[in-house]
Amino acid sequence: MQNTMLAVTDDANLSPTDHPVPAPGPGEVLVRVEYAGVNRADLSQVAGNYPPPPGASSILGLEVSGTRVDTGERVMALLTSGGYAQYVAVPEGQVMSVPEGIDQERAAAIPESLATAWSNLVDILKVGSGDTVLIQGGSGSLGTFAVQLARELGANVLATAGGPDRCRQVEELGATAIDHRGDVAEQVKHHAPDGVDAILDIVGSDVGQMLKLLALEGRIAIISLQGGTKAEIPVGLVMVKRLSVLGSTLRSRPKEEKVEIIRDAAEFALPRLADGRIVPFVDRAFPLGQAKEAHEHVRSGSPFGKVVLRI
Repeated sequence: MQNTMLAVTDDANLSPTDHPVPAPGPGEVLVRVEYAGVNRADLSQVAGNYPPPPGASSILGLEVSGTRVDTGERVMALLTSGGYAQYVAVPEGQVMSVPEGIDQERAAAIPESLATAWSNLVDILKVGSGDTVLIQGGSGSLGTFAVQLARELGANVLATAGGPDRCRQVEELGATAIDHRGDVAEQVKHHAPDGVDAILDIVGSDVGQMLKLLALEGRIAIISLQGGTKAEIPVGLVMVKRLSVLGSTLRSRPKEEKVEIIRDAAEFALPRLADGRIVPFVDRAFPLGQAKEAHEHVRSGSPFGKVVLRI
């Protein structure tokens, strides 16, 4: 096997350069990468706002699809870093088989969205049958997956999107669309007069407004800061309605936690991916040499679903 590979690091020019092929450590497997998912976390890392955890590679990429070098099996994997490359070493517990009927391009859109949606909707927000949940960014790479997962959990799903076309696409996934170009609070209250039970918040700076949409003992999980890092919170409302404000990130969690998340999420979701109840959406695939263009496309906010790199 070759000793070097092409990879893209968090250097601002995002050009592929030569790197050593990683050697798997104890409990790891080597994956020959075919596609890598592009996430907003990658853009934040390039901007210097989301450095990799200590000891992690500066090679970008939090998810891939490809083949195991040792067995030849088609797999997809959740990573801490290293996905924008021809090879990556991954803890075996973070590797999943690709379901029948899912091609490699779409498989690369699954691991990060599945793990993030599962850990927040199930582990943190405790969303279950009969709950009403509001998902921000329902047409994005995470949102399209989270809408379907929440629906499969038995929840009544509201999801924000921008404009009639994207709202229509979100409703085809099983959600009631909330057009964020209009009055979000008015629309949510129309569909959930007593408030929603849980909110998946990707904006951050709007937490104070989102809290007003929660029902008694409602929960909100802040998972991204696309609107900024500061917010005003109506503390009195939190107290009176017994609300829970929660925050989470996935990347910096210990390997053992990620393995547990992947195990539980895969048990629930892989059969549903195999039979089409959950569908991964890829907006566009760029070659590795166009990683910069891929980032610009994600930054534009126009993709429906995931942007991937073809390695």
